[in-house]
Amino acid sequence: MSFQFKQDRSSLTAKEVTQKTYKCDLWRGGFEGVLSSGAQTFCLFIAIRYFNAGEVIKSLIAAAPFMGMFFSMVLLHYASKTRWEKSAWGALPSMITGFCLLVAAWTSSMHMFAFFVVIAYICRSALLPFITDIYGDNYPAKYRGAFFSKSLILSVGIAALSGFVGSSILEKDIEYYPLIFTFLGFCAFFKALAVYGMPSKSMERSPHENPFGNMKYAWQDRSFGYVLLTWFIMGFANLWTLPLRVDYITSPQWGIEGSAIFVAMIITVIPETLRMLLIPFWAGLFDKMNFVVLRMILNLSFAAGVLLFFISSNPLIIGAGSALIGVAFAGGSIAWNLWVTKYAPPGKTGAYMSVHVSLTGIRGTLGPMIGYWTVGVIGAQNIGILSCVMMILATLMLIPEIKHGRRNTA
Repeated sequence: MSFQFKQDRSSLTAKEVTQKTYKCDLWRGGFEGVLSSGAQTFCLFIAIRYFNAGEVIKSLIAAAPFMGMFFSMVLLHYASKTRWEKSAWGALPSMITGFCLLVAAWTSSMHMFAFFVVIAYICRSALLPFITDIYGDNYPAKYRGAFFSKSLILSVGIAALSGFVGSSILEKDIEYYPLIFTFLGFCAFFKALAVYGMPSKSMERSPHENPFGNMKYAWQDRSFGYVLLTWFIMGFANLWTLPLRVDYITSPQWGIEGSAIFVAMIITVIPETLRMLLIPFWAGLFDKMNFVVLRMILNLSFAAGVLLFFISSNPLIIGAGSALIGVAFAGGSIAWNLWVTKYAPPGKTGAYMSVHVSLTGIRGTLGPMIGYWTVGVIGAQNIGILSCVMMILATLMLIPEIKHGRRNTA
């Protein structure tokens, strides 16, 4: 068979569909790794150190990926009114991300920089339900974790490497940041091509008139809705600390004032390296283990990591917290992206994922804003303790759900 970049799904065997999706997803994962390092390290670092941004701009930049998650449900609804392929809709937001990052790279205005970075990372997250829907269609149920884990390993490995290289460049001269953001922009364009190359079905027609109609699955499927509730509590406790981690080791307010290299090591290199090493382990558990028990273990790992990160200004203790967060994120990445495939009925994977992604978007959008306000009131150490307590509560709430943890209907 001659090679074609974009092949009609109906002309391929099931095995060919899986292999083609897998190859394209490896490319997607590689470029996503670079974009991930931008979201975790460079955007906030440049806003704080170069533009001296205030709390509102820092909160908006930190919340941008989660705003995209929230709006993904609206995008999925209107996309379902077309007969476009899921891969085309997955590629379009990434093209917009690339354009916005190129503009942000070369603007001299703090407000223009923030505006285009926010739009870029909103679009980066908006494509998530389309990608998960493609996984649900194209990967065999018993091996989804294994297939997805390979692109995820590539993604986090490249995120760690690009975070270190980019921070080394900024350490020499922060004025080089436009080159880094230009590179990020081109990676978004190539990611769009990788997503577009995936064999995919056309969009299924939404049965709802309301773009938020999929939310009904959260209460119609009570088990699914209950897990979402516990995930909301745990996720909020985690996500409101995400930008605070950068602020805690960067801003003079907390007395650490880490260098670009130190920030990259703590925020990106250490957690992403451990995440990369442990993804195969967690992927194997995801395919075989009771999902709810797995989620409980991950919650407790996050709780310990966040507590250690904020409880001290000692770099070794902060580093240990960062390492534990990386361990938890290794399994969390698998669980977050694929768990709805264990709960959604056939043909509803994208709809269930849009509910999960949108709720993540709500807590991720509100979290940084509430987090910056709360840390000013109770301090960094207390926000670490409060987050840990919330995560333990969410874990205890999952105990009655253990009996449903082996669902695998998709």
